[in-house]
Amino acid sequence: AKQQDGAAAMEMQPLKSAEGGEGDDKDKKKSNMHKKEKSVLQGKLTKLAVQIGKAGLVMSAITVIILVLYFAIDTFVVKKKQWLPECTPVYVQYFVKFFIIGVTVLVVAVPEGLPLAVTISLAYSVKVRNIKNN
Repeated sequence: AKQQDGAAAMEMQPLKSAEGGEGDDKDKKKSNMHKKEKSVLQGKLTKLAVQIGKAGLVMSAITVIILVLYFAIDTFVVKKKQWLPECTPVYVQYFVKFFIIGVTVLVVAVPEGLPLAVTISLAYSVKVRNIKNN
């Protein structure tokens, strides 16, 4: 008899719908509270990921700066070449390559940077192919 009463009680409960009222709000609050809570390990991993991202960004910037300085010093000081207007596209290509190398360093440190690297690389390769074809 108790099992039948329990089944009847289950059948008699109001349905939860968009008009359902208070029952929905309580369930949503409970589910949101569970989603917002992070374990200690998740918190530490998030903090570590942010630190790795910052370190990767710093190393990427340092890499680009070193490559640009090395190129400029080697080309214009050691080899004593002049910056000629007709050579500007070649120099810009070098700087774009240096930037791509910097983004690659960032992607190695932070995998979330992969879509940016793919986008930049594809755009650069399409641009270079269009220049060569013309």
